[in-house]
Formats: sequence, C-alpha cells, structure tokens
Amino acid sequence: MKLDADVIIVGAGITGTACACLLAKQGLEVILLEAAARELDDLKPCDPRIFAISPASKTLLELTGAWRRLAEEDIGHYQTMHVWDENGLGEIHFDSAEICQPTMGYIIPYMAIADALQDRMLDMESIRCSWSAKPVAIEDEGESIKVSTEANLDYRAKLIIAADGSHSIIRQLAGIKFNKHDYQQAALACTAITERSHEQVARQRFLTNGPLAFLPMVNPHQSAIVWSEKPEKINELLSLDETQFNQTLADAFANELSSVTSSTKRFSFPLYRAEAEHYVKSRIALVGDSAHVIHPLAGLGANLGLVDVAALCEIIQSYHVRKRDFGKQQVLRRYERWRKGENKNMLYLMDGFKYLFEKQTMFMPWIRNIGLDTIDAMPLFKNIIMKRAMGLEGNLPKYLKININ
Repeated sequence: MKLDADVIIVGAGITGTACACLLAKQGLEVILLEAAARELDDLKPCDPRIFAISPASKTLLELTGAWRRLAEEDIGHYQTMHVWDENGLGEIHFDSAEICQPTMGYIIPYMAIADALQDRMLDMESIRCSWSAKPVAIEDEGESIKVSTEANLDYRAKLIIAADGSHSIIRQLAGIKFNKHDYQQAALACTAITERSHEQVARQRFLTNGPLAFLPMVNPHQSAIVWSEKPEKINELLSLDETQFNQTLADAFANELSSVTSSTKRFSFPLYRAEAEHYVKSRIALVGDSAHVIHPLAGLGANLGLVDVAALCEIIQSYHVRKRDFGKQQVLRRYERWRKGENKNMLYLMDGFKYLFEKQTMFMPWIRNIGLDTIDAMPLFKNIIMKRAMGLEGNLPKYLKININ
C-alpha cells in the first residue's frame, strides 16, 4: 500500500518539531500532525515557560538549523550554579570553568525555541504539516501504520512518533499505560526583576516544602522563577497583588538578589512524575513528555525529550540508509532499552533529591547540610555531576557528541 510519508509525527511542540527537522535532514519524508489550529504570530497565546537548555540540547538545535534563528536577546546563559538549604548552612557551587566549558547551560523562553523550530520546519520541503488534525484512530497494517484524523483524513507511514505531550492521544490510542505519581505539589512560574544583578548565576534555594529557583535571563536583572510548593500555598501566592508577591518572593529567597522590583503575570501547573509502561509498540514510538514527565527541580524535562529524539533518529537513520524497515518492534525496542533505563534513573534521582530536601525529621537537615558541604569540597565528584547534567557524558546519541569535548 502506498505510503504518504516515511514517518508521521504527532505533536508540533519542541520535541515533535525538532524530531521532524532532524529526520528531514536525514532524507526522510515526514508528515507532522498537530491537533491545535495554527495561530498567526500576533494571535499566538502567551506561553510563560522558560527552558533551561543543556549544551547537548543546544548541539541538537544547531543540527536542526533552529539555533541560528534564535534572537540573541532571547538566549540567556549561566556559568555557575548555587544551591543551598533553607534549613541549615550547607551549600554547593558548580562552575563550568572547572570543566573547561564556557557555560553550564542556556535560559530561553519556550516560545522563542518553538518559533525557531517551526520556522525551520516550514522551510523544509520534505516536511508536510497538517494543523487542526486530531488523531482519532490508528491501525497497524503490517508493513505500515495508518492514523485517521477527526477530519476523516487517513495518513500512512512506516512509523508514528508520538510527541504530543503528557496527555498523548497516540499513547492512549495505542493502549499504553501511563503510570503517574502525584507529588501533591504545584509550581508557580513567572519572571522577575531584581535590584541586584544575577551575574549569570543559576540559584536554587530548597525551602521546607519545595525548591525556589531564580534562573538568569539575558537582562542582568531579570530571572525566570520556578517555585514548587503545596497547592494551597501556590493558590495563596497567585492571589497576592504584585507588590505583596514581590516582597514574599524576595523574603523566600532570603533577599539573595536584594529586593524584587517587578514581576510578570504568574502561572501555575501541577507537579507529578509519570512514565509510560512501554516506549514502543509495533510502528509506534513515544518521545518526550509522551513517554515520561519529571519534576522540574533540575530543569531536565525538555533536555530528556531532545535526547530521546536524538537517540530515536540515530536508530531510524541506521536502518534507513540500509533500506531496512525501521518501524518493526524489534528495531524500536533498541530505542526503548536505550532511553527507558536512562530516563527512569533521572526520574527517581529527582525524586530522591525532592524527598531528601523536604524531609525535616530528626537529624535529616543536619545530615543533608553536611552532605552538601562534603560534595562541595569534592571537585572530582562535583564535575561528574555537572558533566552528566550538561549532557557531556553518559550513553549519548552520536548527534549530541558533535562539538562536545
């Protein structure tokens, strides 16, 4: 049966568009389906998310051709990181200079990355985009897979890649279970202007009920705020007027950057950990939030999704160049074995950090703060942690090793 493309990608977020661009560069024909309607630039809804992008993820965005489309005024970066505990004197510092790297990572608005990837994708002739195309059924036809949309249109390809987020329609249609653990927490996000310059330092203070992060943006006095707390506390913070919130925010951060002089509209979202029981089925693969959701305390969510993309595209390319069928389950299982173990380790590592810093019983704060100071005094161990977080070490796809020492 005639195929409409080599690969169908569902979801036009960062993960889906990056995947489309990379596959197109490899010479594959791609159809991208997005359930939402395409908005004109002046009508696009505001998305307040700010992403921490690792050097490895930057390499992938460079390979797609999207990085050069980002405006300089959108790319903040941090060279050092300072983490400390509200309930003690322990602290730890990371510095990219200690591993001979110019930066630890980049702080970029979600909309800037999304727009750059979409612009790049729309320039590529081997990618066809269909907006307002909500999948309603999928059917494995043996040597191909068919997806049917709400508009009664059918598309066939060798493989469907689900990049449609934590509420993935494709994952649901495939009958893949999504195991979810509710943290009973929510996060508040906004940007704030502080009296003192952030000096390109990412700062995170672990409060009793969750971490509060100030992530440095391009403006030396502007930071992206991510504050994790109990839902009732987040609701209370959302109800404050700007002056009250600014004072509360500065106090919670121990006035580390002096006073908060202004802040933008606040948004909130629930926090949970989730993982798909399987990342693949015959002719179906899940990437990014479709496969896993992680606590935002280390800013790893988008980066894990982009590593998924790089790993899956590497496997697809290795079969495509030999004119072999990359949609078979035994092929896709290579991707699942590669990424599921890595992602699961990170999911539970973040859980460990979360519960370690929230535990206030008996000697836990004392042990925790001794641990912070001990690690801070061990450069070799600190550098290992830093390299893993930056995507400089580990079982990385070949695409992410380019230009990384």
